Amino acid sequence: MKALKKFAAVVSLAIITIIAVTGCSGQKEADGNANYVEKEELYFTEEVRESPKWVTNLDAANDTDQLIVVAGVDKTTAYVTMHERDQEGKWQQIIATPGFIGLDGLGDANINDCYTPVGTFTIDKAFGLAEDPGCQMEYTRVDENYYWSGDAREGMHFNELVNIKDIPDLDTENSEHIADYDYAYRYVLNMGYNSECEEEKGFAFFFHCFRVNRTYTGGCVGVPENIMKFIMQHIKPGCRITIDSLENMNGDLDA
Repeated sequence: MKALKKFAAVVSLAIITIIAVTGCSGQKEADGNANYVEKEELYFTEEVRESPKWVTNLDAANDTDQLIVVAGVDKTTAYVTMHERDQEGKWQQIIATPGFIGLDGLGDANINDCYTPVGTFTIDKAFGLAEDPGCQMEYTRVDENYYWSGDAREGMHFNELVNIKDIPDLDTENSEHIADYDYAYRYVLNMGYNSECEEEKGFAFFFHCFRVNRTYTGGCVGVPENIMKFIMQHIKPGCRITIDSLENMNGDLDA
């Protein structure tokens, strides 16, 4: 209980700090969005240190050299960390931050509800409205022509990034127009959930920047923008993401 209260306080402080910085920063036009506020502060980064035992004990830590851990702490909040093996093969934690998860919490993600999926997935796509921050994965800078397809008809590339110029018959009403999420989708990683592209399992489950006026997502995982930028600069092909409750992970916020 003490750990939960402490984490809730940290999340609240994160929101207050970011809003405060946003409020006193100058307005700057960026990528056509006149309301975007440029800020360079980096919240909740930690010096590189040995990954805690509970992380290295996760099954997800096997057979990969880089791992993002999303440990649900409360219904819509999570403790998010990124880890990678050093040259000696030892796990090192390179960043930690509060984050937000789905409005319905963790669960059986699907087309109708706002659950964040539980499990381990391989991140398979990097894209965003912002210019490439130096991503080590192939990065696609998107514009108003890009959608994440929610069209399950044959040939419509359900649960994939598509360009409307290539698929003019796309059902745009049931797809996500990336440019409509001008802040949250500045930097985005597709978590790799529902790689089978089965309609009932849903689509567009991303790891992205959170919105300062939302303490939840529609099923994605959201972190502060500059944390997201840091992750984009460090992520490598083959990085996995594992998502579950802190309790199920046998996690310890004080470890």
